[in-house]
Amino acid sequence: MATLKEIAQKAGVSITTVSHVVNGTRPVSEKLKERVLKAMEELGIELRFPPRKKPSQLIAMLIDDIFNPFFIEVFASAEATARSMDYHLLLLPSIEKGFDILYLRDLEEKSVDGIIVATRLGTSYLKKAFSKQLPMVFLGGSLDVPFSTGVILPDEAGTYLATKHLLSLGHTKILCIGGSTKISLFRDRFQGYLKALKEAGIPESLHYLVELNLTFQETYAFALEFLKKGIREITAVVTHNDPAALGVLKAAQNLGIRVPEDLSIVGFDNTYLTQYTNPPLTSVDIPKKIIGKRLVELMIRLIRGNHVEPCIIEEVSLSLKGSTAPKRKEESL
Repeated sequence: MATLKEIAQKAGVSITTVSHVVNGTRPVSEKLKERVLKAMEELGIELRFPPRKKPSQLIAMLIDDIFNPFFIEVFASAEATARSMDYHLLLLPSIEKGFDILYLRDLEEKSVDGIIVATRLGTSYLKKAFSKQLPMVFLGGSLDVPFSTGVILPDEAGTYLATKHLLSLGHTKILCIGGSTKISLFRDRFQGYLKALKEAGIPESLHYLVELNLTFQETYAFALEFLKKGIREITAVVTHNDPAALGVLKAAQNLGIRVPEDLSIVGFDNTYLTQYTNPPLTSVDIPKKIIGKRLVELMIRLIRGNHVEPCIIEEVSLSLKGSTAPKRKEESL
């Protein structure tokens, strides 16, 4: 998929000029416009200027996991923001693999004004959406392509804080359970964990990273087997979301491993579920209400034809509850 920079290089114009052509934000001379359109055609990007239809005031939001409370909390804020701006937000959960692609195919024929993407989509389908000038806002990242922007989360900073906290409690053998490193969001969260360990002088032989599908069920099954074998090594766990942390907590309790006396656990997102566990779950806190609000605000600015830079969320903290404690003085458990 071509980027704005690649289009600009091929057309021999500035990135700003390309942006004005594809987004219609400012008038561009016919000569420059023709060069940009020709470059886009050669790169396989189709740009059409159909008669402007009446807005539907409807925005679709694709999410990865309806059972992850993070998405529900973000959606609640996004929906309230949309309503306050006279828009409606349609939630489309990807319950099974491939649902997001089916939704996008379907939405091509429906009169939605834009799509908020909080899931992973194949580039071929994204390319179709861009060619139709359908505005898209990505949660957790952005792409340098026309008609899109994103909300960038403090992923590396979050796991860095979590790992530093565990290190301060004397833990050095810390397991990090995350998603696929093919996804930038999870790659950054692993990086925060590694950064904290390297700063503390922890050797690479004590870097424990596991990639999973971060559902409660899958993490629980993994943790059940892992803790049977590795509890004498691992004294703390950092996860990339709260459902994964809850899976580890449940597995530990089923094995008679005390949390936090024997094992400290830190989640990510600080969703409402963390206060209902026993013990309550320490978790990285990011501003979910602000994230939901920004997603819709950026979308509406795109719909109105404005060039929109990504929004970078920097606010992050650690919500300390009852699932972390100093490492026991014994050499092993």
